This record gives sequence, structure tokens and C-alpha cells, in this order.
Amino acid sequence: MDGTSGFLVGLGTLFHYALTIYLWIIIIGAFISWVNPDPYNPLVQFLRRATEPLFLWLRRHVPLVFAGIDFSPLIAIALVLFLDYTFVPMFQEQGNVVANVLIGTGRTVAAFLQSYLLVVIIAAIISWVRPNPYNPLVRILSAFTEPVFSWFRRRLPLVAGGFDLSPLVVIGAIYLMNYLVTSSLVRVGLNLKLKGGL
Repeated sequence: MDGTSGFLVGLGTLFHYALTIYLWIIIIGAFISWVNPDPYNPLVQFLRRATEPLFLWLRRHVPLVFAGIDFSPLIAIALVLFLDYTFVPMFQEQGNVVANVLIGTGRTVAAFLQSYLLVVIIAAIISWVRPNPYNPLVRILSAFTEPVFSWFRRRLPLVAGGFDLSPLVVIGAIYLMNYLVTSSLVRVGLNLKLKGGL
């Protein structure tokens, strides 16, 4: 490895760490914002200053508020993950553009599918205990999952014996999409690298 390559690898690693830190700032800021925090708290003010410019830019270009919940943090998380999974290795390897875009897209979608799988499981468990619909956590989980559950309920008979089976169908769909789409994208990208990249 020559000096230039070593420098680019080191710079890419620093970029990766910076993106990881910013990713956690977005995640923590999103969780705090969903519980109506004290706006004068220094931590809340720091998180808003660090994330609000990006959120505002996203809201201007995409309709990201649904059922009173602001989904711009999710898009911001996707962008940061895509940058980390795609441009950091592209920068370090000084190429492999198509391969890294495929791998980055697959890994970003896989990360979201795994996160959404967890949300679906939690929402299903909570629904079995008849939660308070005004609870902030319940509202957030409902905003994330109910549109998807309703879409499947309108097309399939998913209520049997008083039990709603739509969460199970969504979980199956997540596993299927993960296998057919994300794994395929990553596999194609890795094969391109093995053949010399593109």
C-alpha cells in the first residue's frame, strides 16, 4: 500500500467515525423529540442545532409528516447509512463505484428492514395488552406500523378468532424482501469486486 492509498484509507476511516457519531446524534435526537422534551435543556438544544438544518432541508423536498409524527429523522438516518456504506469504501478503494453503490444500497435497506422488524414485533406485543392510545410510544409505533398492517388487511383475510395476523404477514414479507432484494444487491456488488470492480 503506497502513501496515497494509506492516507485515503485513514481519511475514509475518519469519515466513517464522523458519520457514525452523527448517526447516533440523529437517533438520540429523534427519540428525545418524540417525547416532547424541555426545549431549554442544553442537551436538547445541542441535538436540535446539530440535526435541524438537515431535517429542514429534507422536509422542504419530501412530505415527511404523517399522523402528526415527523419522519425526517428516518430519511436522515438512511442518508447517513448510505454515505457510510457506499462512499467510505468507494473513497478508500479509489473506485468500485457501481459495486459499492449496490452493496451500500443493500446494506442500508437491510438495516432498515431489521429495524422495522423490531418495531413490528414490539407493536404486535403491545397491541395484545390493549395499551393507552394516547401514550407517545404507542402513537409512534402505530404511526410506523398501522398503515402497513391496514394495507395487508384490505387485501387478505388476516383476522381469525379475534386475532390480527397482519403483523405475522408483515414479518414474513420483511424476511422475503431481505432475502430477495437486499441479499441479492450485496451479492452482486461483492461479485463485481471479485471480478475487478466497476
